[in-house]
Amino acid sequence: MSEEKKEVQSEKADAPAEEIDYKKEFETVKKQLDELNQNYEEVLKVSKEKEKEAKDWENKYYTVYADMANTRKQVEKENQEFKRYAISSTIRELIPVLDSFDMALKNEPQDEKIKNYVSGFKMIHSKFLNSLKQLGVEIINPKIGEEFNPHLMEAFSTVEGEKDNLVAETFLKGYKLHEHLLRSAGVIITKKPVEANEPEKKEEADKKEDTNEVKKEENTTKEDK
Repeated sequence: MSEEKKEVQSEKADAPAEEIDYKKEFETVKKQLDELNQNYEEVLKVSKEKEKEAKDWENKYYTVYADMANTRKQVEKENQEFKRYAISSTIRELIPVLDSFDMALKNEPQDEKIKNYVSGFKMIHSKFLNSLKQLGVEIINPKIGEEFNPHLMEAFSTVEGEKDNLVAETFLKGYKLHEHLLRSAGVIITKKPVEANEPEKKEEADKKEDTNEVKKEENTTKEDK
């Protein structure tokens, strides 16, 4: 038995060693690397496409979110504006009533019984105005000598005065609801009288100016000579 083993071992030792084909192995490994690189490029390309797609969806999300936020703010603003000015038509209808109160309370009665009635009306009028003020109503009642404001007042006539555009009288109160003008205050404003000799003064000033111009031209001509 031992002799057989020795013979087999002797045969193996005598057998020629198999040659390794390094070129073929290199080509195989290179092919595998190329395939890996190609797969990597494809995966990288898909990854970039998915990343771009995710970014696009993210941008769309933020755009829609911003639009919804702006829409919500706009709706809230419109609701607030509606609540603030929903009673404007009702206030306008009450303005003639306020005018009637002003006319009735303008003159002080002499009769004691009527004075008692007027006193009651004054209390009602005062409470009425306080309630309107709590709702955001502002009364425009220009004082005498105040500068005319065309945005809040309407001039119905003029009277002579030392200066132009000053309130001489307020005969109709104006009203605002928050920032909205419901009615302008009716006023009479001042206007400076035109002096009788003012056109003559202007004509004399124009003549003097023309004379000065002629003299300047003459002086210029002399200097040139």
